[in-house]
Amino acid sequence: MNEFDDELRRIFGDDRLAVPPGSDAVGRIVRGARRRRTVRLVASTAGSVGLVAAVAFGSMAVTGQFTASPTYEPQPAESPEVRPAPALTPDPEAPPKAAAGPSGDTTGDETGEASDPFTADPETEQPTGDPGGEAPGDVSEPVDVSGLPLFDPAAPFDGVQVRMTLAELAGVPGIEITRLSSDPRSISPAACYGSFRTATSHGYISLRGAWGSPPDDPAELYAAYEVATVITDVAVRTPEGLGVGSTIDDLLTLYPDAYAAYPGAGPGEPDSYDVGVPGLGGLASHLRIQVTDGVVSQIDHDGVHNCGDDPRPVDEPAPADFDVPGADVFGPVRLGMTLSELRAVAGVELTEWEGYESKPYCYGQFRIGEVSGLVSVRRDVTSGDLPAPAAAEDDFIVTAIGSTAAGTVTPAGVGVGSTLDQIAAAQPGFTTDDPMSALPAAPATQGVRWTFELWDADVVQRLGLDAGHSCIG
Repeated sequence: MNEFDDELRRIFGDDRLAVPPGSDAVGRIVRGARRRRTVRLVASTAGSVGLVAAVAFGSMAVTGQFTASPTYEPQPAESPEVRPAPALTPDPEAPPKAAAGPSGDTTGDETGEASDPFTADPETEQPTGDPGGEAPGDVSEPVDVSGLPLFDPAAPFDGVQVRMTLAELAGVPGIEITRLSSDPRSISPAACYGSFRTATSHGYISLRGAWGSPPDDPAELYAAYEVATVITDVAVRTPEGLGVGSTIDDLLTLYPDAYAAYPGAGPGEPDSYDVGVPGLGGLASHLRIQVTDGVVSQIDHDGVHNCGDDPRPVDEPAPADFDVPGADVFGPVRLGMTLSELRAVAGVELTEWEGYESKPYCYGQFRIGEVSGLVSVRRDVTSGDLPAPAAAEDDFIVTAIGSTAAGTVTPAGVGVGSTLDQIAAAQPGFTTDDPMSALPAAPATQGVRWTFELWDADVVQRLGLDAGHSCIG
């Protein structure tokens, strides 16, 4: 054993230089190791077990160069020789010391280590995180959705539900129905009828699902239109307990079969999840649940509508001028009369067509002597687009009127008994190429036209005025 070895043993054995370890010394050092790369460096060099043993028992190993005998017991040493202290160079990887607190303590505890944010005294310090690295607030607080309105796909919401027919929808109090233009890009433009709005929802009216081609018969087509999608305008909850404000974990727990249908277009944009809804006539239907930043933000019922992404409302029909010169030839009944006004006309016979509920545009027909006509909601004769269905009885008006009485003529002097050549020569705007009628027609005023019906004869059998009736058959 050489002199240098004896000197080291004497210095490390001096009790006056010892720092008695506290009862929690090991725990403090382990906690400090989380933050200090220098400790990790020592641990990787000497081994974490050896490091703890060195602190607890005072033994020491220096990478195999100077190793004390296992049976060695240090003896009291003489007064140590005072030697100049070596210059210390800060470790560039060591973290900076904590700033002094109000008491002037820059260490945070008596060991010289900064206070561990995960073990701080709750009465004096607030933790700044947790061992998992997630800051408080990253996890949404549970939200009670039990007080939200119930949105059940199997029941009406604000009076409306998927699969409700157009005729049934027209009878919902306060409903607003908007006719939508046919999408020219669609394989079957007639598959979409329009949209609706209530106080707390809106949606689309169309044929649902994948249709090869709509029915050719207009009556069958109108009967097939139904509510295809209900979009909620308020926060709602489902029968299973999912609501606006619930978390994505709630969604996947309550609906384990939910699948991500459409990802958000960018940060902050909602992701759409679909949940299948059974029992709707075999056609596809699902709850569409939008999730924004991990929280449910919208719940709708999509029955697979056929109205496209951004359908355009039909332009309102041009206002009809029912005060048409020559219209008085039809006696006491005039264009534009409401159903109740028509009923008040003496001698009028009014026939309600059977099954008109499936065609909510036409009420039926009337007759008084040789004058007859149709009662319906009015469409725009220039576009051919269907109007909104009647929501009340007086939405039905006299939209077409005519007479077979001899001598019934327009102000131009042509009508019952006239030939087509005579009409073409005398009546301004006469044409036989009208896209909305197989009858020869001539404009009379805005939104109204004269019609000349021949019925396979050589001369006109009936003179009429059409303001855009909606009766078929």
